[in-house]
Amino acid sequence: MRIQVIGGGIAGASIAYHLLKEGHEVTVYDREDQGQATCVSAGIISPWVSQRRNKVWYQLVRLGAAYYPEFIQELESLTGERTGHRKSGAILFFKDEEVLPKAFKRITDKQAEAPEMGELTYLTKDQQQAKFPMLTTEFPSLYLSGASMVNGKQLRDVLQVAVEKLGGEWNQVSSPPEPSADLTIYCAGAWGNEYQQNIPVSHQKAQLLHFTIESDDTFPVVMGLKTHYIVSFGNGRFALGTTHEDTTSFDVSPTKEAQEELMKLAEMYFPGQELKELSMAVGLRPYTPNFLPIVEQISDSLFVVNGLGSSGLTAGPLLGKEISHWVSGKETQLDLSKFTWKEGDGDR
Repeated sequence: MRIQVIGGGIAGASIAYHLLKEGHEVTVYDREDQGQATCVSAGIISPWVSQRRNKVWYQLVRLGAAYYPEFIQELESLTGERTGHRKSGAILFFKDEEVLPKAFKRITDKQAEAPEMGELTYLTKDQQQAKFPMLTTEFPSLYLSGASMVNGKQLRDVLQVAVEKLGGEWNQVSSPPEPSADLTIYCAGAWGNEYQQNIPVSHQKAQLLHFTIESDDTFPVVMGLKTHYIVSFGNGRFALGTTHEDTTSFDVSPTKEAQEELMKLAEMYFPGQELKELSMAVGLRPYTPNFLPIVEQISDSLFVVNGLGSSGLTAGPLLGKEISHWVSGKETQLDLSKFTWKEGDGDR
């Protein structure tokens, strides 16, 4: 088939890559909008620690995490490029000692069907400090060995290289063309409503603080209190996030309030450390009315994929593979009919 993919974030790039592997003729059109969520995100691949109870979502991200090693190895072998993915392990913070045994049981109960999560262990303060010396030891913590991270922009850029190596086209455009292929797939993220009105898409403004601390090492990712996270990129570079601000604006200017909030968190998590080279990154994270990714065939020639939200970098590669199999008439691991949307749907 001749297929147009509109949008070059993690969803569009992954779909294009996998469709090309299935032998289709694929052209990607991307505006490179400022604030594209994929290019701002520092993805933590650790879905097993989530407390979200939605079974459809959890199956997607669990299988997405399981697919990652194969996906990354294949992608890096094809392109000769590094994706910014590494198995980092994760330090998990909790507010007090009382919740620690419950959290330990909740997470380890998932181990049987997700052995790739690795081993979950209790950390003493000394053990935590050995893994991440600059980090606060104020909070009780666990360590999950199988967690990993990926640099969203780096991964997207390598996917673009792979698309072109496989014979696809990747076009930066100010406005995508009218549908003219056998199939057009809209993966426009926060800007999805510009191109189709069938699936309403909303977005959040997510702001992250980037900074450096003098160090030559890399460290585990940190899943802090509430929704805080810290990612180590190596060479003393860190990102801390993220804010969650519902908005209808496409302004990606950082706000003073968000910077102040994130600075306070940085000072809490890195007490006594000198933070240098401070900067803010802002992304627009798309979501849909049922807070699940939407995979919707609008007509024989039109498909919509959107709403990957904060788990886009975990789910995107697998979702691309599954959609390519569905388009090609192959069996899928996921029941994609569970990712359609009907008016009135809630969080399923």
